[in-house]
Amino acid sequence: MDTKKTRLPNIISILILTVLTSLMWISFSVYRALTSKPTPNVQQTISQPLTPTLDTATLQQVSSSLFLDSSQIPQIVATQASTAPVASTIPQATPITTPVSSPSATTIPTPTATP
Repeated sequence: MDTKKTRLPNIISILILTVLTSLMWISFSVYRALTSKPTPNVQQTISQPLTPTLDTATLQQVSSSLFLDSSQIPQIVATQASTAPVASTIPQATPITTPVSSPSATTIPTPTATP
C-alpha cells in the first residue's frame, strides 16, 4: 500500500477558495439588498437648480419695509426674582459615646465548644 499522503492539487484548492469567496459575496449582497433602506423621493421643486439672477422685486420690498430706530423700540427691563439667599448651616460633628459591655457579655466557653 502506498502510505504517501494524498494532497489536493493546487488548482482544486484555488477553485474551492474561489467558490467560497463567490458564495460569501452573493450572500453579503443579498443581505445588503434586504436590509438597506430605499432612497427617499425628493419633490421636483426641491431638486430644481437655482437661478443665478436676483429678484429685484423682493429686494425693493425689503428696502421699502418699515424701519424703526432705537427711540421707537420700547425698553424691556428684566427683573430678577426677589429671593434672598438663605444662609446654609454647617453640620457639626457630634461625638458618639462608646458602649460599655454588660456583665453578661463575658467570654466563658460553652460546653459544646470544640477544643
